[in-house]
Amino acid sequence: MPIGHKDFLFLDRRRPWISGAEFRCVLLFSVLLTSLYPLAAAETEAGHHRTKQPSVLEKPAVASELAHVVAAFITAGEQNDPAVRGKYLGSKVFYYGHARTHNQAVKAIAALYRRWPQRQFALTESLDLFEIPNHRGIYRATAVYDYKFENGDEHLSGKSKMTCVVEHDGLGTRIIGVDEKLLNGSTDYHSE
Repeated sequence: MPIGHKDFLFLDRRRPWISGAEFRCVLLFSVLLTSLYPLAAAETEAGHHRTKQPSVLEKPAVASELAHVVAAFITAGEQNDPAVRGKYLGSKVFYYGHARTHNQAVKAIAALYRRWPQRQFALTESLDLFEIPNHRGIYRATAVYDYKFENGDEHLSGKSKMTCVVEHDGLGTRIIGVDEKLLNGSTDYHSE
């Protein structure tokens, strides 16, 4: 029986009061996501190949740093300390559909770790990177990875496509948005 991502996160479902700063963060993330739609729809009829943004390709050091941060964020999920994964997140992050502070996002990571104490992650494809138009230093990174979760006799495995919005500036590189979608037909849950 397929299980959705939200089924195994057990996030707090209460609607928090959103401050003006958090609302602006949500609004910015929404604008960023909607600005990505034309890029995602830009496929050629013949080969259905997505066009890479030349701005990332022209900056190999930035592309390398972005790829490193996103890959490290994914694989850090194998560690038992949620702060190891949390160190890649910004002070405010749009985390799985919710505006969160850094500490709130780390608590959500800890909830996943409590539910699934044994986790393995392996990138299956290269990262797809491009700069978001009209937003200097903001990039979108998409990665497909295999995951395996265990909790005693329970086992959950499959593939997921994670999308991160990453900010890169003079202060460093940090993830300011995270969302993912389980790939259809890949999820396998069983209990012994």
